[in-house]
Amino acid sequence: MADAADNSNKRLKNRRKRSIKKGVFLIPKTVAVFAVVFLLISVFFRSGSSVNTFAALKGNIEEYVSSDGYIFRDQTLVESPTDGYFECVADEGERIVEGATLATVYKNKVDPAVTEEIADIHKKINAIENDRVSADVYSGSAVKIEVDIADHARSLSRVRSGGKFSDIQSEKDEIDGFISAKQSSTEGGETDEERLGELNARLHSLESSGEYSGEYIYSPTPGVFSSRIDGYEQELNISMLDNATPSYLNSIKPSDVSAGETVAAGETVCKVINNYEWYFAGVITEKEAVNFSVGQSINIKFYDLSDSIVSGTVTAISRPEGGKAAVTVHSTAYVDSIYTASKVSAELFTESAEGFKVPSESLRVIDGRQGVYVVRLGVARFAPVDLIYNNKEWAIIEPAQENDGEIELEIYDDVIVNTKGIEDGDVVRR
Repeated sequence: MADAADNSNKRLKNRRKRSIKKGVFLIPKTVAVFAVVFLLISVFFRSGSSVNTFAALKGNIEEYVSSDGYIFRDQTLVESPTDGYFECVADEGERIVEGATLATVYKNKVDPAVTEEIADIHKKINAIENDRVSADVYSGSAVKIEVDIADHARSLSRVRSGGKFSDIQSEKDEIDGFISAKQSSTEGGETDEERLGELNARLHSLESSGEYSGEYIYSPTPGVFSSRIDGYEQELNISMLDNATPSYLNSIKPSDVSAGETVAAGETVCKVINNYEWYFAGVITEKEAVNFSVGQSINIKFYDLSDSIVSGTVTAISRPEGGKAAVTVHSTAYVDSIYTASKVSAELFTESAEGFKVPSESLRVIDGRQGVYVVRLGVARFAPVDLIYNNKEWAIIEPAQENDGEIELEIYDDVIVNTKGIEDGDVVRR
């Protein structure tokens, strides 16, 4: 039994020795296998072309020309009928009708509180005069008024998208008139004649004293009121547009304007812009002028007036003078202070495009199709695109509308920039 036990122990020791020897030999074999696999993977990925990529994101390109120039308007200058103290009745930028009270010239200096009340009475009279036609027509039909208010409210929503201020203001005035008429017909309020009677009676009471006697200034035409006289009025009248050349624009100088609380008879004291259209005439270089043509629709921004960008139409381009030219743009769009500003700086946008913004060098033409290469799962794939604009540095593109089951450009795609030697299906690495 002892011999059997000794033999068993020897066999166990021998097995252990053999296991240890196998393990020792197995380690280098395992390392070798991993090395081969790693080498194969490295070779696979290194076999692809090295590329630079740019993320496809939404963007825009705006090309513009900067220009210093002037705003020309069709405006009527209004003079003071007498010497005295000038007080505005209409508000700056207010839309007024022909015959509306614009201002008062008092013979003597008067209490500001009283002149303010007189001005307020005139404003109320002006408002009633503006609305009374609509109020008279609709005074007997509250239901019709409600219908018309709803119709014009819907119309106002439509014209807002067009950006034409004159249309928007016209619709608003119509709605204001209907609301005024509704108040008279549905709330049991006084009639226009009764309110006018009360206002005129109060006005007569205030003016019956010689202390507040003066002469009123009435609007000779409908339009937009302004009391800002800057001395450019004669030079920038719309009738002077034919003279819009670089030499004329550079020679414009404002006339002397006296500023004070008193005015003299015959002195220009305010103006009425006769309609909502305006013209910008500015100087550009002869080289920049080739970007414009008569009849061309462009966008324009007056960065010293407003952040808004409005549309306009090129109406004239002057002959070059000493390497300069004058471009004239017409618009009816509303811009803050556009009816009172004279000398302005503008950005004239010759191009504006939105879409996927990518480097121009990433564009390729394959079999007559415009497109870009994108990286999908480590492979270069050709995605057809429609080219919207290209300034040789950046391009604005969109996925091709006609796509026969091909790869479609998507946002955040990695677009290959250095596409030389790249073909569809090539393995690439970044």
